[in-house]
Amino acid sequence: MHGKLGSLVLLLTIVGFGTGTARATDDSVKGAARALSNEAKRDFDAGRFEEAGRKFQRAYEVAKVPTLALWAARALAKHGQLVAASELYRQATRLTANDLWVGNAQQQAQADAAKELAELQPRIPVLRVQVEGAAANDVTLTIDGALIASALFGIDLPADPGWRRVVGKSGDESSEQTVYLREGDHKEAVVKFSARPVAQAANPAVVPMAAVPMASAAMAQPVAPAGAEGPSAGTLTTPTPPAEATSSGGAQQTLGWIAVSVGTAFLIMGGVTGIVVLSDSSLRNSCPNGACTPTVSKSKVDNYNLMRNLSTVGLIVGGVGAAVGVTLLLWTPKREGDTRAALWLGPGSVALKGTF
Repeated sequence: MHGKLGSLVLLLTIVGFGTGTARATDDSVKGAARALSNEAKRDFDAGRFEEAGRKFQRAYEVAKVPTLALWAARALAKHGQLVAASELYRQATRLTANDLWVGNAQQQAQADAAKELAELQPRIPVLRVQVEGAAANDVTLTIDGALIASALFGIDLPADPGWRRVVGKSGDESSEQTVYLREGDHKEAVVKFSARPVAQAANPAVVPMAAVPMASAAMAQPVAPAGAEGPSAGTLTTPTPPAEATSSGGAQQTLGWIAVSVGTAFLIMGGVTGIVVLSDSSLRNSCPNGACTPTVSKSKVDNYNLMRNLSTVGLIVGGVGAAVGVTLLLWTPKREGDTRAALWLGPGSVALKGTF
């Protein structure tokens, strides 16, 4: 395998055809590549694989031929740079013929590169990096200083054997993992960040109405804690009225009861005085249609007129007051424990019905 280097040296001594200036440039370039390849071969044979790989790659940049790519890959593989070596093996197999290809040396180098690449692949370790506690787009990740795109998080990445340093940064927070890889290993590194709490509004009660989405009645109902008794399915619970509405309802109820009480008192007064007038048959007969005969004393007439007026006023004022009170009570928002009242008027009787 190492004997193929002789073909390479012979190849680089070939001078291409062209103008005088072009030929001088070609000779200079080929001479530099030949010198680098000779130095690289000496380093390789001496076990200085890092130096050999670097020089073979520089020569390959000057002369794109499979033999130089093949030897550069071999030197890198010997030095433990398996990922870079695999890429050079692939490049060697994909090169197309140019004017530097002489004989079958380059075709043989391509065949050797394909074979050695197949043997190298199982030896390359694989490292998968997972990110926790932060969004992938918010994390900057490097492996041994090389930036890794966020699209590759959680994906198997080929890596060289040895200690690999994984560093992730999210905002001001940094997380680091160190992983040792042997040839053929498949390992995972987890870069963890502290979960950031979601920012809360300073005053959640002050929210523009346009920003609040409309919800269905079922969504608006409060959820009862586990084990607590609540309304059955499909039952809508009436929300508790605000304090202002409760205070207003209490004042209205108080005024209603006062009106009912005053109205009832006047109704009783009107009813009693009416009964007194109706019970005095002699006076009623002496004063038909409210006009008394001259035989009736003035005191009886005054008493009759007073009773009749009191009865009329009592019934009117009492009826109005009771009606206003009952109306206020009926229109008061109902709460648990509230009372409901209704006034019932009948011939010669007054009744107040209600629930307490």
